[in-house]
Amino acid sequence: MMQDFQLKKRLILGGLAVLLVADGAFAYFNLRMSEPRADRELALTAEAHQVALVKSDVERARKIREKLPQTLKDFDQFESTFLATSKGYSVLAQEMDDYARDTHLMLDDVRFHEREVTGRNLTELTVESRVSGDYSGIVHFLNHLQRSKNVFIVDALDVETDNSGQGPVGVLRVNLRMRTYFRKA
Repeated sequence: MMQDFQLKKRLILGGLAVLLVADGAFAYFNLRMSEPRADRELALTAEAHQVALVKSDVERARKIREKLPQTLKDFDQFESTFLATSKGYSVLAQEMDDYARDTHLMLDDVRFHEREVTGRNLTELTVESRVSGDYSGIVHFLNHLQRSKNVFIVDALDVETDNSGQGPVGVLRVNLRMRTYFRKA
């Protein structure tokens, strides 16, 4: 009977060991089977997000394509407001002289550098000049340029003070570099 009990005990322990090994194997396979599904779902979510982004990009491109003719028409209309090259220099010089006189500044050393804009019927004109006067006058001069019916793009302002002691106190010298555009006739 004791032998029979020992045999049953060993059989139960062996069966229990087999069940534990089988349970461990099933847990391992279950883990392996569930991981790819999560990866697939994650990949599917990422791809769905990517598709939504591409669709929004395509929609934005379609809207841009629809608006392009009107935008080009607006550009042409804007460019038609530029002065013609034939009279632009004299109008520009007169305008700058008037602004300087109105703001009690001295405008000197005005130089023009011309460059063609490729692909457009425009000439880019870089204007370099020196303006001398008080701070308030210089600010008003720049405000006049900003409010002008002509387009001025100020690229650089270099300010110097007169430390020589020979002129009035508080005089500033501003080296001004700006661009404007002329329409070719």
